[in-house]
Amino acid sequence: MKKIRYRSSLIFFAVLLLSLSNLNAQKKQSPFVVNLSEDGSQYIKFGMNLQVWGRYSELNPGSKIGTDEVNQTYDIVIRRLRLQAMGMLTENIFFHLQLGQNNINFQQNSGPSNAPLSIMDALGEYHFNDKLHIGGGLTAWGAGTTRYSANSSSSHLTLDTPMYQQFINTSSTFGNRNLSIYAKGDLGKFNYRAAITNPYKNSVNNLGINSTLSTETPRAQYSGILTYSFFEKESLEDPYHKGTYLGTKKVFNLALGYMTQAKAMWHLTADDKIAHDDMSVLGFDVFYDSPINDKGAAITAYASYNNNNYGRNYIQSVSTPNPAVGDNGLINGSGAGFIGVGTGNIYYGQFGYLFAKSSNAAKKGRFQPYVAAQVAALEALDTPMTMYEIGANYYTTGTFGPKFSLNYQNRAIYDNPLIGKYKQSDRFGTVVLQCQVSF
Repeated sequence: MKKIRYRSSLIFFAVLLLSLSNLNAQKKQSPFVVNLSEDGSQYIKFGMNLQVWGRYSELNPGSKIGTDEVNQTYDIVIRRLRLQAMGMLTENIFFHLQLGQNNINFQQNSGPSNAPLSIMDALGEYHFNDKLHIGGGLTAWGAGTTRYSANSSSSHLTLDTPMYQQFINTSSTFGNRNLSIYAKGDLGKFNYRAAITNPYKNSVNNLGINSTLSTETPRAQYSGILTYSFFEKESLEDPYHKGTYLGTKKVFNLALGYMTQAKAMWHLTADDKIAHDDMSVLGFDVFYDSPINDKGAAITAYASYNNNNYGRNYIQSVSTPNPAVGDNGLINGSGAGFIGVGTGNIYYGQFGYLFAKSSNAAKKGRFQPYVAAQVAALEALDTPMTMYEIGANYYTTGTFGPKFSLNYQNRAIYDNPLIGKYKQSDRFGTVVLQCQVSF
């Protein structure tokens, strides 16, 4: 049955794209955009993104592949697959449908045929005016507090988005989408997004002296982000922020976000009674992307700060996708995980430089080296966790679409002492070569 749904989804999109391509070829316009009105204000557009990784990882202590404990591994990963359609059906009605799959690798022993395309976005909106859009469904409009809580996967500056910004939302599953009702819009130089979310229920009970996610029926989650744009404004068509504009826009944004959920966490008191903790997260970030000369060179810069309160000593491992398994007691998580989220403060930054276009018209490819780093100063850690990355993108056509990326990541590893805070014990690395195809 799963195979039938998987193949049916692919066939549906293939037939639809083919028929629309034939229709638009007669109109001499993009085969991936269908205008429903003469002025193009009503439309349907289609997109696809595929990211394939070849990866080498030094594994955390205690990691296993099968029943064997190993310290390194190679794997091939389909990091993301996306098929989407969106558009304005009338002057006021917008829809967005996206199917996809994440993290298909050899750990899925049943194979990708049993990992069918899943619904990732399914929403409808009513546009009263530019200042107010109201919508609801399965969406990332209420995903978190900072820019890459909802990321445009086809336009990353670094190999992958800073995943800790999505792991910050403890109730999210499958790509940080939630069942939400939301409002968004433009208010002069400001734009806003605010959402009320029905969180997913946690089914894993790890109740102990340190705060963990409660398995009780979750209460409503509230979130929002307010952004001020100094220069060009970014689109509010979908919730996903671009990682780089490749010099096609001049953007300088400051944003402030929040997220809260009452009694989302719990822990045991000294007399073995259950006490609850509210989850509250504040976020602040700045994003700058701009051409720096008339030859196409451009810079992209981003910095963020999160203050997180999940209760006493809460920590969470960040590992996406995981190349190995392990016992639940592994502090860093299994595989290539690191302690990237928890109660405390998190700082992150990235910087990229896009080389100018070649004077030789036949050479369309362009390079974009980058660096990034995360510092997590968490209550449970003796010293802040640091993770850094260095890499480069090669855009084969000089713009968005097919690209290759090479990335090296180095992360801190911690031991669990008998008493006291976790102490850093080592550092491990991961190397990834990515091929991305998108339109």
